[in-house]
Amino acid sequence: MGQQQLLLVILVTIIVGIATVVAINTFSSAMSSSNKDAVRTDLATIATNAHAYYAKPKMLGGGGHSFDGFTFHTIAFPATEVTEDGLHARNANGIYHIYSATASALGIYGEPIVEISESVDINSLVSDSDYFAVTISSDSLIWSHTF
Repeated sequence: MGQQQLLLVILVTIIVGIATVVAINTFSSAMSSSNKDAVRTDLATIATNAHAYYAKPKMLGGGGHSFDGFTFHTIAFPATEVTEDGLHARNANGIYHIYSATASALGIYGEPIVEISESVDINSLVSDSDYFAVTISSDSLIWSHTF
């Protein structure tokens, strides 16, 4: 091979290597963003179910205009794991925690699975993870997050 051909092969190899690294970083970023969107969607689903629970009379299994007694056992939520007390749940998107259920409001955390390990105990919020929080009341929804 001539010197020019060798230089061209090296240049093409470097360009392909850089393109590969950029593609991997882009894919990783898109995966993380997609997972966070899925957690937001799950929290919105939980909020919808919470409003239905709030409005349903107690004799029909609802809260009777109260969020008291709301757990993941009282709603149809696609979880792969739910704790016995029903305050913590896990699915493919993340881990969800009901941290407050009073007569007038319900508070829930959602941790994206990309922020935590699959083997983490779902009974407590992972201290170093980024998470979303939503507070649900009879007439409002307040979102916050740690990102």
